[in-house]
Amino acid sequence: MSNRKPNVHKGFVLSELFLAIMAIIVSLTFLNDLCQEYDEAILVREAQLPEGPASALYDFNETYFTEPFLVTEEFSDNMLEPTSCSIEPPAGEEVAGPELMQVKGVLKKGESLASCLRRYNIDTKTRYRLLKALGKAIDLRRCLPGERFTITLSQEGQVVALNWEKGPFEEYQVVFEGDAYKLSKSPLVIENRVVKVSGRITSGLYDSFANYGLGAKIASKFTEIFSTRVDFNSDIRVGDSFSVIFNKYYKNGQCIGTGRILAAKYCPLGGGCLEAYYFNDQGKSGRAGYFGPDGSSLSRSFLRSPLKVYKITSRFTSRRFHPLLKVYRPHYGVDLAAPIGTPIMAVADGTVTFTGWQRGYGRIVVLRHKGGYKTYYGHLSRFARGLRKGKRVHQKQIIGYVGRSGYATGPHLDYRVWHNGRFVDPMKMRFAITEKLEGQRLEKFLVKYKAFQALLRDNVSPGIISVKKETIHKKPNDFTG
Repeated sequence: MSNRKPNVHKGFVLSELFLAIMAIIVSLTFLNDLCQEYDEAILVREAQLPEGPASALYDFNETYFTEPFLVTEEFSDNMLEPTSCSIEPPAGEEVAGPELMQVKGVLKKGESLASCLRRYNIDTKTRYRLLKALGKAIDLRRCLPGERFTITLSQEGQVVALNWEKGPFEEYQVVFEGDAYKLSKSPLVIENRVVKVSGRITSGLYDSFANYGLGAKIASKFTEIFSTRVDFNSDIRVGDSFSVIFNKYYKNGQCIGTGRILAAKYCPLGGGCLEAYYFNDQGKSGRAGYFGPDGSSLSRSFLRSPLKVYKITSRFTSRRFHPLLKVYRPHYGVDLAAPIGTPIMAVADGTVTFTGWQRGYGRIVVLRHKGGYKTYYGHLSRFARGLRKGKRVHQKQIIGYVGRSGYATGPHLDYRVWHNGRFVDPMKMRFAITEKLEGQRLEKFLVKYKAFQALLRDNVSPGIISVKKETIHKKPNDFTG
């Protein structure tokens, strides 16, 4: 038998340890509350931000720019073919000819260009010469799965040409001439179709556009055009209608992507349609952009919102109940809930006056604008690369990304506007037109306006308006994919 005495104090010691831990937790909670009030007071003094909560109890877990592609029977008759087309890579095939034979294929996942050529039994010396020639135009280490190629062989099995398609607008040809392989860039023949699509809002804008075969890029551009006049997160209603005319590109009979919106119309149920027409007077004074029927630019000095997609979880008010402190406080801004990483745009041209950490507001950017305006963007997850104090930024430039830094219960942006010594409600701001066409510029615009305005009328059915074939050597300037 053991002579050791049982530890009669073991239970007592554990209970004392438990009580000590609980006391520490209570103390830390109390200190955190004190620090929060102190940090908010410091922020008011240093960043000119008022006291009040910087977040709302909201968790927004949807992905940025989601696109449901379910089409209801109600709209199936109005469907056009999708504006964003993925081309399925063809299987390797042989095309026989009287003197030459062509082998077509695609680069597989995990393959290098060299191993791909080896798969078709091309000897080492020929592979080296082909790769050396092609390497003058492209980085052979950055070839991606799905890139297409065509190998042309003589009856003796010699490679007489290699055509490599790196993308829809980038094709190279290596041809055997004399005793060497020579590289050239192949001209491309594409088809530009001007297309009109009309429809009605059934839920969100992106969902509704998807119902008519319109992808996220066209929907995003549409919202950007009217961004100073309509808040597509809160202003739209079921039953509102839209029409959009845009470029759509085809190659070898297959859709490869979309281009610029040429004209657009948005009609709320209550009336008062908004129209936009693209105008570029080819290098004259002024800049290309979208204008209304009277020649007034749709651009404004400020955007309605720094986010394209969001949900308002707290509005501008002088009296709001604090969800954590359980007291009423002013909230001189708006909380815009969005997923972490959502891009944040500068609402106007300006200068960065502060980037860094401001305690309760976390990572924050402060911009100074003309006319006595300053804007504040709080709770960021990170800043845009190169953003620093004193740097000039332009409207719609990405300055950071949504996060939940500082005192935030969920991912969102705390957006505030300061004007001439006081904070103003960002959602009720109105700004002047940045440009209005005059003289010869207005006359030229009106010619284009009348042509497209006739096409936007409700009695003009959706579909293909015009088709034009072009031989190009590079990607069109307005191509968005």
